[in-house]
Amino acid sequence: MRTLLLKSPLQIRTGLAAAMKAALEDTFHAVNPQIEVVPSRNLSFGDLACSSAMPLAGKLKKSPREIADVMAEGITSRFPQVEKVTVDGPGFLNITLSGEYLAQFTSAVALKGAGQFIPRAGEGKTALVEFVSSNPTGPLTVGHCRQAVLGDAVSRLLEAVGWKVQREYYFNDAGRQMDKLAESLAARYMGLLGVSMDIPQGGYQGDYIVSWAEQLREEKGDLLKWPEQMKLFRDYAGSRAFTLISDDLKLLGITFDRYFAESELIPEAVEETIELLEQKQLVYRDREDPRKIWLKLSEIGRPDDRVIMREDGSYTYRMPDIAYHLNKFRRGYDLIVDIFGSDHIDTCRDVEAVVGELIGKDEVSSRLRIILHQFVTLLRGGEKVKMSTRAGNFVTLRDLVDEVGSADVVRYIFLTRRAEAHMDFDLAVAAADNEENPVFYVQYAFARIAGILRKLPDAESLVVKDSKLLLSALSGERERDLMRLLETIPLRVEAAATALEPNRIPDMLAEVARGFHGFYQHHKVVDPGNMETTAARLTLCMAVRTTLRDLLTILGVDAPEKM
Repeated sequence: MRTLLLKSPLQIRTGLAAAMKAALEDTFHAVNPQIEVVPSRNLSFGDLACSSAMPLAGKLKKSPREIADVMAEGITSRFPQVEKVTVDGPGFLNITLSGEYLAQFTSAVALKGAGQFIPRAGEGKTALVEFVSSNPTGPLTVGHCRQAVLGDAVSRLLEAVGWKVQREYYFNDAGRQMDKLAESLAARYMGLLGVSMDIPQGGYQGDYIVSWAEQLREEKGDLLKWPEQMKLFRDYAGSRAFTLISDDLKLLGITFDRYFAESELIPEAVEETIELLEQKQLVYRDREDPRKIWLKLSEIGRPDDRVIMREDGSYTYRMPDIAYHLNKFRRGYDLIVDIFGSDHIDTCRDVEAVVGELIGKDEVSSRLRIILHQFVTLLRGGEKVKMSTRAGNFVTLRDLVDEVGSADVVRYIFLTRRAEAHMDFDLAVAAADNEENPVFYVQYAFARIAGILRKLPDAESLVVKDSKLLLSALSGERERDLMRLLETIPLRVEAAATALEPNRIPDMLAEVARGFHGFYQHHKVVDPGNMETTAARLTLCMAVRTTLRDLLTILGVDAPEKM
Protein backbone atom coordinates (compact mmCIF):
# COMPACT_ATOMS: atom_id res chain seq x y z
CA MET A 1 0.00 0.00 0.00
CA ARG A 2 1.39 3.42 -0.96
CA THR A 3 1.88 6.00 1.79
CA LEU A 4 0.34 9.39 1.10
CA LEU A 5 2.97 12.00 1.98
CA LEU A 6 1.88 15.62 1.88
CA LYS A 7 3.39 17.41 -1.07
CA SER A 8 2.89 21.02 -2.05
CA PRO A 9 0.92 21.85 -5.20
CA LEU A 10 4.23 22.77 -6.87
CA GLN A 11 5.81 19.44 -5.94
CA ILE A 12 2.79 17.58 -7.28
CA ARG A 13 2.85 19.31 -10.65
CA THR A 14 6.64 19.19 -10.98
CA GLY A 15 6.64 15.52 -10.05
CA LEU A 16 3.92 14.68 -12.55
CA ALA A 17 5.79 16.43 -15.35
CA ALA A 18 9.04 14.67 -14.41
CA ALA A 19 7.35 11.26 -14.32
CA MET A 20 5.74 11.75 -17.75
CA LYS A 21 9.04 12.98 -19.16
CA ALA A 22 10.86 9.91 -17.80
CA ALA A 23 8.22 7.59 -19.29
CA LEU A 24 8.69 9.14 -22.74
CA GLU A 25 12.47 8.95 -22.48
CA ASP A 26 12.31 5.27 -21.46
CA THR A 27 9.71 4.21 -24.04
CA PHE A 28 10.50 6.37 -27.07
CA HIS A 29 14.06 7.49 -26.22
CA ALA A 30 12.77 11.05 -26.37
CA VAL A 31 15.41 13.74 -25.79
CA ASN A 32 14.33 16.25 -23.14
CA PRO A 33 10.61 16.30 -24.04
CA GLN A 34 8.86 19.43 -22.78
CA ILE A 35 5.92 18.61 -20.51
CA GLU A 36 3.54 21.19 -19.05
CA VAL A 37 0.92 20.44 -16.41
CA VAL A 38 -1.69 23.18 -16.00
CA PRO A 39 -4.94 23.66 -14.04
CA SER A 40 -7.92 22.20 -15.85
CA ARG A 41 -10.28 24.69 -17.46
CA ASN A 42 -13.20 22.42 -16.66
CA LEU A 43 -13.17 20.65 -13.29
CA SER A 44 -15.65 18.08 -14.59
CA PHE A 45 -12.74 16.59 -16.57
CA GLY A 46 -10.25 16.71 -13.69
CA ASP A 47 -8.07 19.01 -11.60
CA LEU A 48 -5.08 19.16 -13.94
CA ALA A 49 -4.54 18.86 -17.67
CA CYS A 50 -1.67 18.20 -20.04
CA SER A 51 -1.75 18.66 -23.81
CA SER A 52 1.98 18.12 -24.43
CA ALA A 53 1.38 14.93 -26.43
CA MET A 54 0.15 16.96 -29.41
CA PRO A 55 3.26 19.08 -30.06
CA LEU A 56 5.49 16.04 -29.37
CA ALA A 57 3.81 13.87 -32.02
CA GLY A 58 5.86 15.16 -34.94
CA LYS A 59 9.14 14.97 -33.07
CA LEU A 60 8.54 11.40 -31.80
CA LYS A 61 6.79 10.23 -34.97
CA LYS A 62 3.98 8.72 -32.91
CA SER A 63 0.29 9.55 -32.64
CA PRO A 64 -0.64 11.97 -29.83
CA ARG A 65 -2.89 9.30 -28.37
CA GLU A 66 -0.07 6.75 -28.18
CA ILE A 67 2.21 9.32 -26.55
CA ALA A 68 -0.50 10.32 -24.07
CA ASP A 69 -1.10 6.66 -23.10
CA VAL A 70 2.58 6.25 -22.22
CA MET A 71 2.53 9.50 -20.23
CA ALA A 72 -0.55 8.32 -18.32
CA GLU A 73 1.10 5.00 -17.46
CA GLY A 74 4.10 6.95 -16.19
CA ILE A 75 2.11 8.59 -13.41
CA THR A 76 -0.72 6.18 -12.58
CA SER A 77 1.35 3.87 -10.39
CA ARG A 78 3.70 6.45 -8.89
CA PHE A 79 1.46 9.10 -7.37
CA PRO A 80 -0.93 8.24 -4.54
CA GLN A 81 -2.00 11.90 -4.73
CA VAL A 82 -3.58 11.10 -8.12
CA GLU A 83 -6.94 9.36 -8.14
CA LYS A 84 -7.48 9.02 -11.87
CA VAL A 85 -5.82 9.75 -15.22
CA THR A 86 -7.78 9.69 -18.47
CA VAL A 87 -6.73 10.23 -22.06
CA ASP A 88 -9.43 12.06 -23.97
CA GLY A 89 -9.87 13.29 -27.52
CA PRO A 90 -6.78 13.13 -29.73
CA GLY A 91 -4.40 12.98 -26.74
CA PHE A 92 -5.40 15.23 -23.86
CA LEU A 93 -4.48 14.02 -20.38
CA ASN A 94 -6.93 14.85 -17.61
CA ILE A 95 -5.69 14.25 -14.07
CA THR A 96 -7.92 14.03 -11.02
CA LEU A 97 -6.26 14.54 -7.65
CA SER A 98 -7.23 12.14 -4.88
CA GLY A 99 -9.73 13.24 -2.28
CA GLU A 100 -7.36 12.09 0.45
CA TYR A 101 -4.60 14.40 -0.81
CA LEU A 102 -7.02 17.33 -1.04
CA ALA A 103 -8.20 16.65 2.51
CA GLN A 104 -4.62 16.46 3.75
CA PHE A 105 -3.77 19.73 2.03
CA THR A 106 -6.89 21.41 3.45
CA SER A 107 -5.92 20.39 6.97
CA ALA A 108 -2.39 21.76 6.50
CA VAL A 109 -3.70 25.08 5.16
CA ALA A 110 -6.07 25.37 8.11
CA LEU A 111 -3.13 25.12 10.51
CA LYS A 112 -0.28 26.78 8.59
CA GLY A 113 -1.95 29.19 6.19
CA ALA A 114 -2.08 29.19 2.40
CA GLY A 115 0.99 31.43 2.20
CA GLN A 116 3.19 28.58 3.41
CA PHE A 117 2.54 26.72 0.15
CA ILE A 118 3.21 29.59 -2.28
CA PRO A 119 6.42 28.75 -4.19
CA ARG A 120 9.31 31.04 -3.19
CA ALA A 121 10.45 31.68 -6.75
CA GLY A 122 12.09 34.99 -5.79
CA GLU A 123 14.02 33.70 -2.78
CA GLY A 124 17.45 35.33 -2.58
CA LYS A 125 16.62 37.89 -5.27
CA THR A 126 16.13 41.65 -5.02
CA ALA A 127 13.65 43.91 -6.78
CA LEU A 128 13.24 47.67 -7.06
CA VAL A 129 9.71 48.88 -7.69
CA GLU A 130 9.33 52.55 -8.63
CA PHE A 131 5.83 53.97 -8.59
CA VAL A 132 3.80 57.16 -8.13
CA SER A 133 6.84 59.45 -8.70
CA SER A 134 4.56 62.45 -9.11
CA ASN A 135 6.13 65.88 -9.39
CA PRO A 136 6.22 67.36 -5.86
CA THR A 137 3.89 70.16 -6.88
CA GLY A 138 0.64 69.34 -5.10
CA PRO A 139 -1.73 66.64 -3.87
CA LEU A 140 -1.98 63.25 -5.56
CA THR A 141 -4.81 62.74 -8.05
CA VAL A 142 -7.16 59.80 -8.56
CA GLY A 143 -4.81 58.61 -11.32
CA HIS A 144 -1.90 58.66 -8.89
CA CYS A 145 -4.13 56.75 -6.46
CA ARG A 146 -4.52 53.92 -8.94
CA GLN A 147 -0.77 53.84 -9.53
CA ALA A 148 0.02 53.92 -5.80
CA VAL A 149 -2.27 50.97 -5.11
CA LEU A 150 -0.95 49.07 -8.13
CA GLY A 151 2.70 49.63 -7.19
CA ASP A 152 2.23 48.59 -3.59
CA ALA A 153 0.29 45.47 -4.63
CA VAL A 154 2.99 44.49 -7.15
CA SER A 155 5.55 44.90 -4.36
CA ARG A 156 3.50 42.78 -1.95
CA LEU A 157 2.95 40.14 -4.61
CA LEU A 158 6.69 39.87 -5.26
CA GLU A 159 7.32 39.64 -1.52
CA ALA A 160 4.76 36.82 -1.29
CA VAL A 161 6.95 34.70 -3.59
CA GLY A 162 10.19 35.50 -1.80
CA TRP A 163 11.59 38.66 -3.41
CA LYS A 164 13.25 41.29 -1.23
CA VAL A 165 11.59 44.45 -2.51
CA GLN A 166 12.56 48.10 -2.24
CA ARG A 167 9.78 50.59 -2.93
CA GLU A 168 11.07 53.82 -4.43
CA TYR A 169 9.53 57.20 -5.23
CA TYR A 170 11.43 59.38 -7.72
CA PHE A 171 11.00 63.08 -6.97
CA ASN A 172 11.30 65.39 -9.99
CA ASP A 173 12.50 68.26 -7.82
CA ALA A 174 14.96 69.89 -10.23
CA GLY A 175 12.83 70.80 -13.24
CA ARG A 176 10.78 73.70 -14.52
CA GLN A 177 7.63 72.55 -12.74
CA MET A 178 9.26 73.33 -9.41
CA ASP A 179 10.02 76.84 -10.63
CA LYS A 180 6.37 77.28 -11.62
CA LEU A 181 5.29 75.99 -8.23
CA ALA A 182 7.57 78.47 -6.46
CA GLU A 183 6.31 81.34 -8.62
CA SER A 184 2.68 80.31 -8.02
CA LEU A 185 3.30 80.33 -4.27
CA ALA A 186 5.06 83.69 -4.48
CA ALA A 187 2.13 85.19 -6.41
CA ARG A 188 -0.31 84.09 -3.71
CA TYR A 189 2.01 85.30 -0.95
CA MET A 190 2.55 88.69 -2.56
CA GLY A 191 -1.21 88.97 -3.07
CA LEU A 192 -1.68 88.64 0.68
CA LEU A 193 0.61 91.68 1.01
CA GLY A 194 -1.46 93.65 -1.49
CA VAL A 195 1.14 93.31 -4.25
CA SER A 196 -0.20 92.16 -7.63
CA MET A 197 1.76 89.30 -9.20
CA ASP A 198 0.53 87.04 -11.99
CA ILE A 199 0.50 83.27 -11.60
CA PRO A 200 2.74 81.91 -14.38
CA GLN A 201 1.26 80.27 -17.45
CA GLY A 202 0.82 76.60 -16.59
CA GLY A 203 1.17 77.45 -12.90
CA TYR A 204 -0.74 76.01 -9.95
CA GLN A 205 -4.18 77.34 -9.01
CA GLY A 206 -5.43 75.02 -6.28
CA ASP A 207 -6.66 76.09 -2.88
CA TYR A 208 -3.69 74.31 -1.36
CA ILE A 209 -1.39 77.02 -2.82
CA VAL A 210 -3.43 79.72 -1.05
CA SER A 211 -3.20 77.74 2.19
CA TRP A 212 0.57 77.40 1.84
CA ALA A 213 0.91 81.14 1.20
CA GLU A 214 -1.05 81.92 4.35
CA GLN A 215 1.09 79.52 6.38
CA LEU A 216 4.28 80.98 4.90
CA ARG A 217 3.20 84.48 5.85
CA GLU A 218 2.46 83.32 9.40
CA GLU A 219 5.93 81.77 9.65
CA LYS A 220 8.01 84.41 7.83
CA GLY A 221 5.93 87.56 8.13
CA ASP A 222 5.67 90.22 5.40
CA LEU A 223 9.37 90.55 4.58
CA LEU A 224 9.86 88.06 1.75
CA LYS A 225 10.67 89.42 -1.70
CA TRP A 226 10.39 87.97 -5.20
CA PRO A 227 12.52 87.06 -7.05
CA GLU A 228 15.33 87.76 -4.56
CA GLN A 229 14.19 84.90 -2.33
CA MET A 230 13.07 82.49 -5.04
CA LYS A 231 15.00 79.59 -3.42
CA LEU A 232 13.12 80.05 -0.17
CA PHE A 233 9.76 79.92 -1.99
CA ARG A 234 10.95 76.90 -3.97
CA ASP A 235 12.18 74.99 -0.93
CA TYR A 236 9.10 75.83 1.11
CA ALA A 237 6.72 74.74 -1.65
CA GLY A 238 8.67 71.53 -2.26
CA SER A 239 8.67 70.68 1.44
CA ARG A 240 4.93 71.31 1.77
CA ALA A 241 4.22 69.22 -1.34
CA PHE A 242 6.37 66.37 -0.02
CA THR A 243 4.45 66.37 3.27
CA LEU A 244 1.12 66.53 1.44
CA ILE A 245 2.01 63.59 -0.81
CA SER A 246 3.35 61.50 2.08
CA ASP A 247 0.18 62.12 4.09
CA ASP A 248 -1.98 61.17 1.09
CA LEU A 249 -0.12 57.89 0.69
CA LYS A 250 -0.47 57.09 4.39
CA LEU A 251 -4.25 57.19 3.91
CA LEU A 252 -3.79 54.04 1.81
CA GLY A 253 -1.22 52.51 4.15
CA ILE A 254 1.56 53.01 1.60
CA THR A 255 5.13 53.87 2.56
CA PHE A 256 8.35 53.96 0.59
CA ASP A 257 11.81 52.67 1.45
CA ARG A 258 13.46 55.51 -0.40
CA TYR A 259 12.57 58.86 -1.90
CA PHE A 260 15.11 59.44 -4.67
CA ALA A 261 15.44 63.11 -5.62
CA GLU A 262 16.21 64.16 -9.18
CA SER A 263 18.54 66.79 -7.70
CA GLU A 264 20.82 63.92 -6.58
CA LEU A 265 21.61 63.33 -10.26
CA ILE A 266 22.35 66.94 -11.23
CA PRO A 267 24.87 67.86 -12.35
CA GLU A 268 27.39 65.00 -11.89
CA ALA A 269 25.38 61.92 -12.91
CA VAL A 270 23.66 63.69 -15.81
CA GLU A 271 26.93 65.08 -17.16
CA GLU A 272 28.52 61.64 -16.91
CA THR A 273 25.55 60.17 -18.80
CA ILE A 274 25.88 62.76 -21.57
CA GLU A 275 29.54 61.76 -21.93
CA LEU A 276 28.50 58.12 -22.30
CA LEU A 277 25.93 59.09 -24.92
CA GLU A 278 28.58 61.03 -26.83
CA GLN A 279 30.96 58.07 -26.69
CA LYS A 280 28.22 55.84 -28.14
CA GLN A 281 27.43 58.53 -30.75
CA LEU A 282 23.82 58.64 -29.58
CA VAL A 283 23.58 62.45 -29.46
CA TYR A 284 24.16 65.41 -31.75
CA ARG A 285 24.07 69.18 -31.37
CA ASP A 286 21.47 71.36 -33.01
CA ARG A 287 22.74 73.03 -36.19
CA GLU A 288 21.08 76.36 -35.46
CA ASP A 289 21.91 76.40 -31.75
CA PRO A 290 24.79 74.09 -30.71
CA ARG A 291 23.83 74.49 -27.06
CA LYS A 292 20.79 72.30 -27.73
CA ILE A 293 21.49 68.53 -27.63
CA TRP A 294 19.37 65.87 -29.36
CA LEU A 295 19.10 62.11 -28.81
CA LYS A 296 19.44 59.99 -31.97
CA LEU A 297 16.39 57.94 -31.10
CA SER A 298 15.39 57.40 -34.72
CA GLU A 299 18.59 55.36 -35.20
CA ILE A 300 17.77 52.90 -32.41
CA GLY A 301 14.23 51.96 -33.35
CA ARG A 302 12.25 54.87 -31.90
CA PRO A 303 10.06 57.16 -34.04
CA ASP A 304 11.60 60.59 -33.43
CA ASP A 305 14.76 62.23 -32.17
CA ARG A 306 14.23 64.18 -28.94
CA VAL A 307 15.88 67.14 -27.25
CA ILE A 308 17.57 66.27 -23.95
CA MET A 309 19.26 69.63 -23.27
CA ARG A 310 17.70 72.98 -24.09
CA GLU A 311 19.58 76.04 -25.28
CA ASP A 312 19.48 77.51 -21.76
CA GLY A 313 21.28 74.46 -20.36
CA SER A 314 18.23 72.94 -18.67
CA TYR A 315 17.28 69.32 -19.24
CA THR A 316 14.11 67.74 -20.56
CA TYR A 317 12.59 64.82 -18.62
CA ARG A 318 14.37 62.18 -20.69
CA MET A 319 17.87 63.23 -19.67
CA PRO A 320 17.69 62.77 -15.89
CA ASP A 321 15.44 59.74 -16.44
CA ILE A 322 18.22 58.05 -18.41
CA ALA A 323 20.75 58.88 -15.69
CA TYR A 324 18.33 57.61 -13.04
CA HIS A 325 17.87 54.29 -14.80
CA LEU A 326 21.61 53.81 -15.15
CA ASN A 327 21.77 54.40 -11.41
CA LYS A 328 19.09 51.76 -10.85
CA PHE A 329 20.93 49.15 -12.89
CA ARG A 330 24.24 49.90 -11.17
CA ARG A 331 22.65 49.21 -7.80
CA GLY A 332 22.48 45.55 -8.82
CA TYR A 333 18.81 44.63 -8.48
CA ASP A 334 17.76 41.39 -10.14
CA LEU A 335 14.48 42.99 -11.19
CA ILE A 336 13.57 46.63 -11.82
CA VAL A 337 9.88 47.49 -12.16
CA ASP A 338 8.73 50.87 -13.49
CA ILE A 339 5.06 51.80 -13.16
CA PHE A 340 3.80 54.74 -15.23
CA GLY A 341 0.57 56.18 -16.50
CA SER A 342 -0.05 55.33 -20.15
CA ASP A 343 0.59 58.98 -21.10
CA HIS A 344 4.28 58.34 -20.33
CA ILE A 345 4.62 55.58 -22.91
CA ASP A 346 6.84 57.51 -25.34
CA THR A 347 9.22 58.75 -22.66
CA CYS A 348 9.64 55.40 -20.93
CA ARG A 349 10.16 53.49 -24.19
CA ASP A 350 12.74 56.06 -25.30
CA VAL A 351 14.59 55.72 -21.99
CA GLU A 352 14.42 51.93 -22.20
CA ALA A 353 15.91 51.97 -25.71
CA VAL A 354 18.73 54.36 -24.79
CA VAL A 355 19.70 52.48 -21.63
CA GLY A 356 19.74 49.29 -23.70
CA GLU A 357 22.29 50.89 -26.03
CA LEU A 358 24.42 51.99 -23.08
CA ILE A 359 24.55 48.79 -21.00
CA GLY A 360 23.25 46.11 -23.36
CA LYS A 361 19.80 45.26 -24.68
CA ASP A 362 19.84 41.78 -23.14
CA GLU A 363 20.71 43.24 -19.74
CA VAL A 364 17.76 45.62 -19.93
CA SER A 365 15.25 43.13 -21.32
CA SER A 366 16.10 40.56 -18.64
CA ARG A 367 15.92 42.93 -15.67
CA LEU A 368 13.51 45.76 -16.54
CA ARG A 369 9.72 45.41 -16.56
CA ILE A 370 7.51 48.38 -17.42
CA ILE A 371 3.84 48.49 -16.40
CA LEU A 372 1.65 51.13 -18.02
CA HIS A 373 -1.75 51.76 -16.47
CA GLN A 374 -4.77 53.42 -18.03
CA PHE A 375 -6.84 56.28 -16.65
CA VAL A 376 -9.74 56.38 -14.20
CA THR A 377 -13.32 57.57 -14.69
CA LEU A 378 -15.45 58.18 -11.61
CA LEU A 379 -19.06 57.00 -11.83
CA ARG A 380 -22.05 56.90 -9.52
CA GLY A 381 -24.61 54.27 -10.44
CA GLY A 382 -23.08 54.06 -13.91
CA GLU A 383 -23.25 57.80 -14.55
CA LYS A 384 -20.10 59.91 -14.86
CA VAL A 385 -19.71 62.29 -11.91
CA LYS A 386 -17.65 65.36 -11.12
CA MET A 387 -16.82 65.63 -7.45
CA SER A 388 -16.07 68.89 -5.67
CA THR A 389 -12.34 69.10 -5.04
CA ARG A 390 -9.86 70.72 -2.73
CA ALA A 391 -7.22 71.13 -5.38
CA GLY A 392 -8.71 73.10 -8.22
CA ASN A 393 -9.78 71.29 -11.36
CA PHE A 394 -8.90 67.69 -10.48
CA VAL A 395 -10.08 65.06 -7.99
CA THR A 396 -7.47 64.15 -5.41
CA LEU A 397 -6.62 60.85 -3.80
CA ARG A 398 -7.84 62.29 -0.49
CA ASP A 399 -11.14 63.39 -2.07
CA LEU A 400 -11.75 59.83 -3.26
CA VAL A 401 -10.86 58.14 0.04
CA ASP A 402 -13.05 60.63 1.93
CA GLU A 403 -15.97 60.05 -0.46
CA VAL A 404 -15.72 56.25 -0.28
CA GLY A 405 -14.94 56.22 3.44
CA SER A 406 -12.60 53.24 3.31
CA ALA A 407 -9.04 52.82 2.08
CA ASP A 408 -9.67 49.06 1.88
CA VAL A 409 -12.46 49.56 -0.64
CA VAL A 410 -10.40 51.99 -2.72
CA ARG A 411 -7.44 49.62 -2.83
CA TYR A 412 -9.50 46.54 -3.62
CA ILE A 413 -11.61 48.05 -6.38
CA PHE A 414 -8.60 49.57 -8.14
CA LEU A 415 -7.00 46.12 -8.18
CA THR A 416 -9.96 44.36 -9.81
CA ARG A 417 -8.86 45.51 -13.27
CA ARG A 418 -5.74 44.84 -15.30
CA ALA A 419 -3.38 47.81 -15.33
CA GLU A 420 -3.73 48.29 -19.08
CA ALA A 421 -7.55 48.40 -18.88
CA HIS A 422 -9.42 51.68 -18.39
CA MET A 423 -10.85 51.88 -14.86
CA ASP A 424 -14.45 52.85 -14.20
CA PHE A 425 -14.65 53.45 -10.45
CA ASP A 426 -18.31 53.41 -9.41
CA LEU A 427 -18.82 55.27 -6.13
CA ALA A 428 -22.23 53.66 -5.62
CA VAL A 429 -20.72 50.18 -5.81
CA ALA A 430 -17.89 51.22 -3.48
CA ALA A 431 -20.40 52.43 -0.87
CA ALA A 432 -22.68 49.37 -1.04
CA ASP A 433 -22.89 47.01 1.95
CA ASN A 434 -23.85 44.00 -0.13
CA GLU A 435 -22.38 41.55 -2.61
CA GLU A 436 -22.32 44.20 -5.36
CA ASN A 437 -19.33 45.61 -3.51
CA PRO A 438 -16.55 43.08 -4.23
CA VAL A 439 -14.52 43.79 -1.09
CA PHE A 440 -17.59 43.59 1.16
CA TYR A 441 -18.42 40.18 -0.32
CA VAL A 442 -14.93 38.85 0.44
CA GLN A 443 -14.51 40.47 3.86
CA TYR A 444 -17.95 39.24 4.88
CA ALA A 445 -16.85 35.67 4.18
CA PHE A 446 -13.85 36.14 6.47
CA ALA A 447 -15.95 37.79 9.19
CA ARG A 448 -18.54 35.00 8.93
CA ILE A 449 -15.86 32.40 9.64
CA ALA A 450 -14.50 34.50 12.50
CA GLY A 451 -18.00 34.50 13.97
CA ILE A 452 -18.12 30.70 13.80
CA LEU A 453 -14.73 30.42 15.52
CA ARG A 454 -15.79 32.74 18.34
CA LYS A 455 -18.39 30.14 19.30
CA LEU A 456 -15.60 27.56 19.68
CA PRO A 457 -12.65 29.01 21.61
CA ASP A 458 -10.70 25.75 21.21
CA ALA A 459 -11.34 25.59 17.45
CA GLU A 460 -7.71 24.99 16.49
CA SER A 461 -7.57 21.86 18.64
CA LEU A 462 -10.52 20.49 16.65
CA VAL A 463 -8.73 20.63 13.28
CA VAL A 464 -8.89 17.18 11.71
CA LYS A 465 -5.37 16.03 10.79
CA ASP A 466 -6.35 12.53 9.66
CA SER A 467 -7.03 12.97 5.94
CA LYS A 468 -9.23 9.86 5.69
CA LEU A 469 -11.46 11.02 8.53
CA LEU A 470 -11.65 14.51 7.06
CA LEU A 471 -12.48 13.14 3.62
CA SER A 472 -15.23 10.86 4.89
CA ALA A 473 -16.87 13.76 6.74
CA LEU A 474 -16.61 16.18 3.81
CA SER A 475 -18.43 14.15 1.21
CA GLY A 476 -20.63 16.87 -0.29
CA GLU A 477 -19.97 18.28 -3.75
CA ARG A 478 -19.65 21.86 -2.48
CA GLU A 479 -17.15 20.76 0.17
CA ARG A 480 -15.03 18.84 -2.34
CA ASP A 481 -15.12 21.68 -4.87
CA LEU A 482 -14.01 24.13 -2.19
CA MET A 483 -11.06 21.90 -1.26
CA ARG A 484 -10.10 21.59 -4.93
CA LEU A 485 -10.24 25.37 -5.32
CA LEU A 486 -8.04 26.01 -2.26
CA GLU A 487 -5.40 23.65 -3.64
CA THR A 488 -5.02 25.76 -6.80
CA ILE A 489 -4.38 29.06 -5.00
CA PRO A 490 -0.63 28.86 -4.21
CA LEU A 491 0.45 28.29 -7.81
CA ARG A 492 -2.00 30.88 -9.10
CA VAL A 493 -0.38 33.42 -6.77
CA GLU A 494 3.03 32.48 -8.15
CA ALA A 495 1.73 32.91 -11.71
CA ALA A 496 0.30 36.33 -10.82
CA ALA A 497 3.68 37.37 -9.42
CA THR A 498 5.51 36.19 -12.53
CA ALA A 499 3.11 38.20 -14.70
CA LEU A 500 3.17 41.18 -12.28
CA GLU A 501 -0.64 41.12 -12.33
CA PRO A 502 -2.08 41.69 -8.85
CA ASN A 503 -5.54 41.95 -10.46
CA ARG A 504 -5.59 38.14 -10.44
CA ILE A 505 -5.75 38.12 -6.64
CA PRO A 506 -9.27 39.65 -6.41
CA ASP A 507 -10.41 36.98 -8.89
CA MET A 508 -9.12 34.27 -6.54
CA LEU A 509 -10.68 35.97 -3.53
CA ALA A 510 -14.05 36.19 -5.25
CA GLU A 511 -13.93 32.50 -6.18
CA VAL A 512 -13.02 31.42 -2.64
CA ALA A 513 -15.65 33.70 -1.07
CA ARG A 514 -18.30 32.46 -3.52
CA GLY A 515 -17.39 28.85 -2.77
CA PHE A 516 -17.55 29.45 0.96
CA HIS A 517 -20.86 31.33 0.89
CA GLY A 518 -22.39 28.52 -1.18
CA PHE A 519 -21.06 25.89 1.24
CA TYR A 520 -22.27 27.87 4.27
CA GLN A 521 -25.78 28.26 2.91
CA HIS A 522 -26.16 24.51 2.36
CA HIS A 523 -24.26 23.04 5.33
CA LYS A 524 -24.52 23.58 9.06
CA VAL A 525 -20.97 24.01 10.36
CA VAL A 526 -21.49 23.59 14.12
CA ASP A 527 -23.64 20.59 15.02
CA PRO A 528 -23.40 19.71 18.74
CA GLY A 529 -24.93 16.32 17.97
CA ASN A 530 -22.22 15.40 15.46
CA MET A 531 -18.78 16.60 16.53
CA GLU A 532 -17.01 14.58 13.83
CA THR A 533 -18.77 16.51 11.07
CA THR A 534 -18.42 19.76 13.03
CA ALA A 535 -14.65 19.29 13.31
CA ALA A 536 -14.32 18.48 9.60
CA ARG A 537 -16.35 21.48 8.45
CA LEU A 538 -14.55 23.67 10.94
CA THR A 539 -11.26 22.53 9.40
CA LEU A 540 -12.51 23.52 5.96
CA CYS A 541 -13.67 26.90 7.29
CA MET A 542 -10.28 27.56 8.85
CA ALA A 543 -8.54 26.68 5.58
CA VAL A 544 -10.78 29.16 3.76
CA ARG A 545 -10.07 31.73 6.48
CA THR A 546 -6.27 31.52 6.17
CA THR A 547 -6.52 31.61 2.38
CA LEU A 548 -8.68 34.74 2.42
CA ARG A 549 -6.39 36.37 4.97
CA ASP A 550 -3.21 35.67 3.02
CA LEU A 551 -4.70 36.86 -0.28
CA LEU A 552 -6.10 40.05 1.29
CA THR A 553 -2.67 40.73 2.79
CA ILE A 554 -1.14 40.68 -0.70
CA LEU A 555 -3.61 43.42 -1.67
CA GLY A 556 -2.93 45.41 1.51
CA VAL A 557 -6.58 45.02 2.54
CA ASP A 558 -7.78 44.25 6.06
CA ALA A 559 -9.38 40.94 7.03
CA PRO A 560 -11.99 42.03 9.63
CA GLU A 561 -13.11 39.77 12.46
CA LYS A 562 -16.48 41.54 12.61
CA MET A 563 -18.65 43.48 10.15
